[in-house]
Amino acid sequence: MCIVSDKIKLCSCKTDNTEKLNHYWILHRYDKTINTITLGTPILPSEFSEKHFNLNKERLLKRLNEADAFDIPIKFKAKDKLILIFNNLSADDLNRVIYCFRFKNRKWIVESFDAFELMDHYQELVFGKFKDTYSKIF
Repeated sequence: MCIVSDKIKLCSCKTDNTEKLNHYWILHRYDKTINTITLGTPILPSEFSEKHFNLNKERLLKRLNEADAFDIPIKFKAKDKLILIFNNLSADDLNRVIYCFRFKNRKWIVESFDAFELMDHYQELVFGKFKDTYSKIF
């Protein structure tokens, strides 16, 4: 994967779903009324397979905590989770990279991605794609 731009913008551009997007983001909101149990097979985290994972994670975290990271104002709540997905359309699942952040004390922090937790306790609130995705291509 490439190095993520430090000017990346999370765009709420109109799109029907994320299935056809190569790079996208989804904001999930905790819902205490959702309490299901999902069974499945775990997927190897991106951090073990992606060369620039930690560099991009830190760059994304810094950018998310800047006032203009989103193209629209969003009122975040504690426990909100933001998932950023890159290379979604790759033929090889190992090229798909997922970053997860949680909103806590009025700022984003890094969180481990847990698809089961999202399915069992969160609602999808809004999603979109990125503008200015990469600063360099290797």
